Amino acid sequence: MHFTDEEILATWEEFLGQSDYSFKLLEVNDKYPSEKSLYVSFEDIVMYNADFAEDVLENPEKCIILGEKAIKNYLNTPNEIHLRINNISENFRTEIRNLRTSHLGKFISIRGIIRRASEVRPRVKIAAFKCSDCGALNYVEQDGNRLILPDKCDTCNKPRGKVKFAFVPSDSVFEDFQVVEVQDTPESLRGGEQPQRIKAELMDDIAGSLVPGDRVIINGILKAQEVRIQNVLSTEFRMFLEINSVDREEKEYSTEEITEEDIAEIKELASNPDVIDKLKNSIAPTIYGMDLIKEALVLQMFGGVAKTMPDGTKIRGDVHVLLVGDPGTAKSQLLSKMAQLAPRGIYTSGKGSSAAGLTATAVRDETGRWTLEAGALVLADLGLAAIDEMDKMSATDRDSIYQAMEQQIITVTKAGIYATLMSRCSVLAAANPKLGRFDPLQPLPSQIDLPIPLLSRFDVIFKILDVPQPKRDRATAEHILKVHLVGEKLNLGEEDITIEEHLGEVPPELLRKYVIYAKEHVIPKLSDEAIRRISDEYQKMRATYQETNRVAITPRQLEAMIRLAEASARARLSDVVTLKDAERAINIVKEYMKDVSSENGVFDADIVSTGTSTSTRQLIYRIKDFIEDFYQENEVYPKEEDIYEVFTHEGFTRAKVREAIEKLRRGGEIIRDTKGHIKPA
Repeated sequence: MHFTDEEILATWEEFLGQSDYSFKLLEVNDKYPSEKSLYVSFEDIVMYNADFAEDVLENPEKCIILGEKAIKNYLNTPNEIHLRINNISENFRTEIRNLRTSHLGKFISIRGIIRRASEVRPRVKIAAFKCSDCGALNYVEQDGNRLILPDKCDTCNKPRGKVKFAFVPSDSVFEDFQVVEVQDTPESLRGGEQPQRIKAELMDDIAGSLVPGDRVIINGILKAQEVRIQNVLSTEFRMFLEINSVDREEKEYSTEEITEEDIAEIKELASNPDVIDKLKNSIAPTIYGMDLIKEALVLQMFGGVAKTMPDGTKIRGDVHVLLVGDPGTAKSQLLSKMAQLAPRGIYTSGKGSSAAGLTATAVRDETGRWTLEAGALVLADLGLAAIDEMDKMSATDRDSIYQAMEQQIITVTKAGIYATLMSRCSVLAAANPKLGRFDPLQPLPSQIDLPIPLLSRFDVIFKILDVPQPKRDRATAEHILKVHLVGEKLNLGEEDITIEEHLGEVPPELLRKYVIYAKEHVIPKLSDEAIRRISDEYQKMRATYQETNRVAITPRQLEAMIRLAEASARARLSDVVTLKDAERAINIVKEYMKDVSSENGVFDADIVSTGTSTSTRQLIYRIKDFIEDFYQENEVYPKEEDIYEVFTHEGFTRAKVREAIEKLRRGGEIIRDTKGHIKPA
């Protein structure tokens, strides 16, 4: 049903007069110009007149213009108050990738994430032009992106061509204007769907309200914009959205609906004492083994509790995990699966990221102006960022990722843009050894191309080695062959009990909803027993310094234990972190440290936190002293073989001595002269 202009105007006047909006309107008018908009819920329009609500969606431009005219009539004011319609029902919502020509000119609502945003700029609304002949001012209302000149002078009636019109900015009326780029949210994509983007414009009082990384529902009119190829009009047009109103995402972690039946199923699953084992067995069941890694990934999905101290200090609750390993150990497959399972999961590569990289950057738009673009860690805010091949990330990302992982913010200062974006996400990263395969005798930091400060920001680091072991190799081969057999049976439509074994104990959809529900409703608190157990373990490990002269554990690992213990309680939907949760967290941290941060079976936190073990550091000091002493005795500096001979006789391996010499050489502390002597630089 189409309403005439008179009917639309009358309906708006009646609606405003008979509803609570009359009071809101008076309030906006009193606060003008600090407030310029009246927000009307679409649900209220539907309840008032369903046919009229349908016409608003079908002919929005006319309905909104007449609605603003009705506001002026109602208030009897010259103030330009905008009519903004929000709270559009999900039934009327459209995905960006589904927008078609049938939507042009219609009022649409889309959910998305702001990928790029320009600064707020002025745009002329009513342009003033001075006639070159009589000097009179002519006012022309502007629509679109091209400046419209007067056809003739209103005073002397001379047409354009006979007279020239000069634009007069001081007598023109401007409004604030911002351009943003909106992208499909990652969680709305399934399978191989590609996220689509659309440009959108915000005018006047709502300009500047959006920044990259914001998850929003934007409502507005879909329009077409001409495309020019070498200043010639093309038959192709570009879609853009003229935003009328913006609704912030109500749900923090996901847009998925969790029904009462889902909640009942979630609580039933949580009541199982082996719930964490069930969840662990549901992560990539086609990948054989890796029990401890999968358990840590389950806890990473749930995360610990983020805290803000009275002085404003923030402590992150997100758990960061790094997988480093030999080729063919299913690292990429694990990352991809976690990005699918975790709410707001983003999968990216350290090398194959967009112009914004992993963090954020300032980029030029097609007009040559600088705009802010969000990278993977901003897009994954309140979710999980799975970063494959992290060792191959760009230098720019490497510099800014430290802040993103610990403070969970990203600061961009470039091209006159200064902005702080949120990156409150867990990072699951994978990296490969520099030489393709791990050397079990060499420390981990020297074998991967990642800075030591970045390594130390991970709560848990797993080293995955591909070492032939007959018993394990047989089990792996049988598992992989079974997986392929299951795939073949599924393709043929056969039903078989072995198929069930490879589906996981908890379906992926339920697992996602379980995580969302836990993160939204469960805030666990450490019990006295858990505090005592973690504290005792920390003190016990620190006390080994007296015997080994090595720092076995640092406060970073202590915080990792706390986060993992909180995540364990949250995974059980428990409000209390129990002794068992603390034991689970301690076990994961100690196992990773045994693998990555120990030397000859002795824990040494310096390996990860500084890149040099205590024994290597002590050996470095001794080699430096030896070089000086050798010179004092012989009046010539030693050769490299002299250093090997002395220290291998003292029990150090040749590889250990070589590592110490290389560290001194890379640090610029020693050099080899033309005769092969090693001397201080």
